[in-house]
Amino acid sequence: MSMPSSLDPGQGSGEASILSARNERSLGRAVLDQLRERKWGILNKLRRIGIFAPMWRDRIRASSPKSADFISRLPAEVLLLIIELVLQSPLVECDTHRHVKCGLASVSRHWRNLILNCPSLWNRIRIRKSWDVPFVKAHVARSAEYPLDIEFDLQCFTRCDWRALRSRLIAVFCCRYRWRSLVLKDINKDVILSSIFARQSVAFKRLTIIGDYQATRPFWFSPNVDWTSVDYLELRTCVDVNYLSNLSSLETLIIDFRNAALPPTHAAFSLRKLKTLSLSGYTGDLQFNPDTLHFPLLDFLSINVSHARELMEAIVAPNLRHVRYAPRSCDSDMSTIFGNVSSKFLSVERLSLCGYTEFCPTDRSTNVESAQAVSTAFIRVRHVELHARHIEAFFDTEAACPADSWEHLQVLTVENLFEDKISALKEWLRRRSLAGKPILDLVIVDIPSILSDSRPSALYESFRPYCNVVVALVLDPTSSLSTPVSTHPS
Repeated sequence: MSMPSSLDPGQGSGEASILSARNERSLGRAVLDQLRERKWGILNKLRRIGIFAPMWRDRIRASSPKSADFISRLPAEVLLLIIELVLQSPLVECDTHRHVKCGLASVSRHWRNLILNCPSLWNRIRIRKSWDVPFVKAHVARSAEYPLDIEFDLQCFTRCDWRALRSRLIAVFCCRYRWRSLVLKDINKDVILSSIFARQSVAFKRLTIIGDYQATRPFWFSPNVDWTSVDYLELRTCVDVNYLSNLSSLETLIIDFRNAALPPTHAAFSLRKLKTLSLSGYTGDLQFNPDTLHFPLLDFLSINVSHARELMEAIVAPNLRHVRYAPRSCDSDMSTIFGNVSSKFLSVERLSLCGYTEFCPTDRSTNVESAQAVSTAFIRVRHVELHARHIEAFFDTEAACPADSWEHLQVLTVENLFEDKISALKEWLRRRSLAGKPILDLVIVDIPSILSDSRPSALYESFRPYCNVVVALVLDPTSSLSTPVSTHPS
């Protein structure tokens, strides 16, 4: 029998394949061992993370202040300002100083100490039935020597309550020298009025009177009393305005004339220091002669009265800068009101026309005539505030355009700009731009619910070639167009 030769090629290839298979298995085992080691390494790291993560989380929570501590760490001045703002924004039919202030004082000991020891939080006192005597005395004591704002609201008191009322009055009369402002609501007790104005001089600076004529008649600004300290007066009652000249230091005067069967009165009073004048209500019983009301320092004038023409003709205010007019009724005709005052208000730089009842009639010529009277009377204005319904009368290019008279105009504010009114305004702005006049700032006053729609934004954007567009957001649709809450570019 012959032995197989070692040089047999079949035998060599078999051994090579076996060796290759062994090497692949060894390599696979090595790779698998490495993966297992990496797996256990990762698992160990995860286990350590699982152990240390809760520990560090607890350390972070322990070192972080609680949510209440953030407010407690505020400077006392900042926290005090926040509390004062809360108390100045009362809820409907809520006495903030009786309920809200007590609630804030119960938040924490820090808040309680701050409120109890801050005189400015205790300086407003109301003489009313819900404020018992200890509560009034607490305000007098805790206000220290801080100026007091006193409000008398006695309509709920009866004759049986006189002893309790007298105790309240004694508590505030003993510090009468600290009175800063005084509010009188429907006071019909002569003995109280005579007590308030018994002295020959008053210390308070602000006076507000709300009530009927018979209630306020006993103390109508007697010349025997020194009124020089009073610089703010608000009257929501029937007024005999001839007594107002006794208040020679007045800077702000607000009068809401109430309907009453008074005989016609010739009104002539001059207040040399007056800077703000706001008149509203029924003025049919007052007879104003031309150029009889002299206000050399008057800066702001607001008119919303039944007989505005006579009033505008009577006022002489060489330094007047801002006029606000609101029609009293649909019968108000601005062509009649402003038709004869073309040279009296050349100093006015800002004009606010509120409401649009005067433009409701369908006779377009009347609208343009009224707009022309307004633009002529206030020819040097720099800032004009209008309602959207005024646009057709002031800016329509089919006839003589009254707005062309405003050569110095810089800012135009429009309230509730309707889509059907945009074309007339845009065409006027285009013509103004082609004439080489300065670019205007167009302020569009609207409410957020309207601006949430993309359609108005596209309409506003179409104004940009001719003016600078600013959208003013008014959270309350009934707010005045001259006082937007916030503004931002559209």
